[in-house]
Amino acid sequence: MNTRKFKRRNYFINKEFQGKTIFNYFLLVLAGSILFSLIFSFFSSNTLSIVYDNYHLKLGTTPEILMDKIFSTQWIFIVVGGAFVILTTLFLTHRVAGPFYRFEKSLEEMLGKDVSGKITLRKKDEGKELADKINRFNVVLSDDLDRLTQLNKEAAALASDIEKADDPASASRKIRENAREAADILEEYTLTPDDR
Repeated sequence: MNTRKFKRRNYFINKEFQGKTIFNYFLLVLAGSILFSLIFSFFSSNTLSIVYDNYHLKLGTTPEILMDKIFSTQWIFIVVGGAFVILTTLFLTHRVAGPFYRFEKSLEEMLGKDVSGKITLRKKDEGKELADKINRFNVVLSDDLDRLTQLNKEAAALASDIEKADDPASASRKIRENAREAADILEEYTLTPDDR
C-alpha cells in the first residue's frame, strides 16, 4: 500500500476548467458590485446628502454624491476583490481539477487494460469516494482476471495431458469444472451487447 504524501506543484492542472471557473466567479463579483450600486442608488434617490470633500462643502442627492465616491474607489474593490476571488477560486478548483486529472489518467490506463494502478488523492481533495470505488473495482477485476488465468492454465495443462492420462474422463470432468467456474465468474459481469 502506497501511503506517501505528495503535493501538487502546479496549481493550473486543467487550465480550461479552472480558467472558466475563475472568470465566471470574477464576473459574479463584478455583477454583484454593480447590482449593489444600482440598488443603493434606487433606494436613496429621494434623499439629499452634504459632504465635506477636499475642503469643499458639497450638497446633492445621495446617489449622485455616493456614486461619485463609489466609482472613484470601485477600482480598488475590483482589483483587491478580484485578486481574492481569483486566488480563492484557483485554490478551490485545484481540489477538484487534480482528482479529475488523476481519474482521467487512471481510466486511460484501464482502457489500456492495466487495472493494477491505484488512485491516491490528497487529504482535502474532492472525489475520495469515487477514487475508493474505482480502486475497489480494480481489485475485484484483478482478482477475477487472475482466477480466470489460473483456470485457463489448468485447463490447458489438462487438455495437453488428456491423451496420456490414465483416467481421461477425470481430466475431462476437471476441464468442464474449470469452464463452469470461469463461466460463473463471467456471469457476474454485465457485458456490452454483441450488436454494438
